Amino acid sequence: KMRGFSLQELSDVMNQAISKQDLNRLETGIKKPDSEIVSQLCSALNVTVDYFFRNPSVSLEQVEFRKLKKLPVREKEKVKSQTVEYLERYLELENLLGIDNELPFTPRAFKIKPGKEIEGISSAATTMREDILKIGSDPIFNIYELLEEKNIKVFRTEVDPSFSGMSTTIENKIGVIVYNDNNDLPIVRKRFTLLHELGHLFLDLTEFDEKHSEKLCDAFAGAMLLPEDKLMEYFGGRRETVYVKELRLIKSYFGISLLAIMYRAKALNLISEHYLKYFCIKYNQFFKKEEGEGYDGIEKSNRFIQLLIRAVAQEVISTTKAAALNNQILGDFREQYLDADKK
Repeated sequence: KMRGFSLQELSDVMNQAISKQDLNRLETGIKKPDSEIVSQLCSALNVTVDYFFRNPSVSLEQVEFRKLKKLPVREKEKVKSQTVEYLERYLELENLLGIDNELPFTPRAFKIKPGKEIEGISSAATTMREDILKIGSDPIFNIYELLEEKNIKVFRTEVDPSFSGMSTTIENKIGVIVYNDNNDLPIVRKRFTLLHELGHLFLDLTEFDEKHSEKLCDAFAGAMLLPEDKLMEYFGGRRETVYVKELRLIKSYFGISLLAIMYRAKALNLISEHYLKYFCIKYNQFFKKEEGEGYDGIEKSNRFIQLLIRAVAQEVISTTKAAALNNQILGDFREQYLDADKK
C-alpha cells in the first residue's frame, strides 16, 4: 500500500520470484516467510528488515483521514499507509529519547463564534503567532521547520495535485499535518496548506458546516502568512486600485500567493467585494500560471534526522537501530549522517 502496488505489481517487480497467490498467503498469514523471502520483499518494497518486526504503535483507526475523496482508492491507501508508517518511526524515536510530543495547545479549543468570524480568526492568528509560535508579525520563512519545532508532526507525500493536505490528532494530543509535495503545486500553495491545516488543529469550528469551516481555515492561513499590521502598512488604507507588481513584492517577502493577498485585503476591508471579483477574473486569465515563481523560500525540516543522530551520539540507540528508523541500510546511514573515523 505504501508503494501503491497491487499484489500482481509487487510480484512483477520481484520478477515473479514470488507469485501473486503466495504474496496473498503471506499477507493473510497463511504462509510464513523465510529469511530469503523477507530479504526479497525488503528490496522490492524499499524497506529494511526491521520494518517487518516493528510493533505497530499507530493504527489506522486512530487517524481520521480527511480530504482524500478526490483521490483514487489506491492513492488514498498510499497516503494513509505512508503516514502511519512514518508516525510509528517518529513517535518511537521520540519515546526512546523521552521527548514530550504533545501539542503546545489544546486541539480544536479556540472557539470561533457565528457572526464574529472575522474577529475570531484575527484573534486566533494573533494568539498562534504571539503566544504559541512566538514569532510576532515577522514573515515565516520555513513553516515546515517551525511547526516541527513546536511538536507538530509534518509528513510530506507526493500524489495527484487534486489533494493539498490534511490534518489530524492522535489520542487528542499529538498533532499531524500531511501535505502534498507534488512539483506541480507552487510552494506558496504548500505553505498556505500547512497553515490551513494548522487552523483545523487549533480552531473549534463545530458550529459551522464543512464548506464554511474550510473558508475559515483559509482565512486563518492568510492571517498567519500576512499579519494585519504589515498589510495595512503596504496598502496604506482602503484602495480602489491594486497593482499586480506590488502584490508580487509582498509575495516575494511573505511567501503568500497573489490571490491570498487579495482575499486578505478584502477580509481587512481594504478592497471591495466587487474589486476582488474583478481581480479573480484577471487572476485566472493571466496570473495564476505564474504562482510557481516569485518566492524563493524552502520548506524543509531536519528535526527527525537531528533526533536520530542525537540518539546515536547519546548511545540511546545503536547505529543499526538508527538506520532502521530512517529506512536505510546501515552503510548508507553511516556515510550520509555520521563522521568517518579519522586515522
